[in-house]
Amino acid sequence: MNLTIIGTGHGGCAAAAYYAMRGFNITLLKMGSHSHESNFEMLEQTKEIRLEGILGEGTYQLADVTRDVEGALKDADVILVFYVSLYHGYLAQRLAPYFKDGQVVYICPGYAGSLLFRKAMNNANNKSKVIFVEGETLMFSSRIVKPGAVCIFSSNHGHPIAALGKHSFKEIIRVLPPVPGEWIERENVFEIALHNPNLIMHTVGITMNAGCIESAAGSFSMYAEGFTPSIWKIVNELDGEKMAVLKAIGAKPRSYFEEFMVRTFENPDDYTNKEGFKLYAEHVEGLKTSSVDNRYITEDVPKGLGLLHVLGANLNIPTPVCDSIITLAGVMIGTDYFKEIEEYWDIEFDDVDELLERV
Repeated sequence: MNLTIIGTGHGGCAAAAYYAMRGFNITLLKMGSHSHESNFEMLEQTKEIRLEGILGEGTYQLADVTRDVEGALKDADVILVFYVSLYHGYLAQRLAPYFKDGQVVYICPGYAGSLLFRKAMNNANNKSKVIFVEGETLMFSSRIVKPGAVCIFSSNHGHPIAALGKHSFKEIIRVLPPVPGEWIERENVFEIALHNPNLIMHTVGITMNAGCIESAAGSFSMYAEGFTPSIWKIVNELDGEKMAVLKAIGAKPRSYFEEFMVRTFENPDDYTNKEGFKLYAEHVEGLKTSSVDNRYITEDVPKGLGLLHVLGANLNIPTPVCDSIITLAGVMIGTDYFKEIEEYWDIEFDDVDELLERV
């Protein structure tokens, strides 16, 4: 199977190393030029990627490392998009003309980005039959440790997914590459987007720990140190708002911990919620947070909380904690996130049936 992976950050590189280790033909495509340049240059030069961490160590061959969009997509069976969701609209416009019949496009984190990709294909008059699939969150917690090398700290067991349009779960997993663990069926891409844990944990973890982050000078570990009893109360209230919206759109309202345990452990019943979270925090303790101005806010507030806010407003479901965090994050960063949300989320509907008709 030929896999084209879009994004040469830690998410894309971790997937590239994992699938190269598994023997797949991997093409890495870099779209931007503002970050990870030295990493890309090393990968482009050597056509090899170094894997470190819990899944093993080794150096693996890559089929290609390129900036050529058309060339990277030409022979791809599956296209894996591991990119900050703020740029889904840009990616969709660049990629849409080159998609071909039979290709599968997996977007993770999804955040309902498949709607933008489908719209871009329509605008490009590309009538190819493409399956768009969305995932909740990255397969691995990882970091680029030096140019050309990625370390995987932890690996999810469960990988919830949903497709845009009417496709059976069996059809989807037949055409996707295997994952460490298992693919898990979900109803639609809105359910996937709202179950992304980052819209809760990242946004609360940063806004409610801003003082600790800024005074710790790069030594603060958000998951290990940032969730105290008072912070968990905020998490639970925000989680309740999310579940109310999920219930209103006919999706099963799973709590943060329900989805976290299914994603993280092969046998989730072996752990209490507290034990499970502590184990995860220990795995990622080395991932430090040094600034409040990072993608935990700049991505997950307008995209994650933004979607929750917009759906809640259209469904007349109050989201006061969500709206408060959007406000606080905007004040800290100096950005009007409600204005950004209006720009990102063009979703208006008269009833739930009309909303679900779109997906």
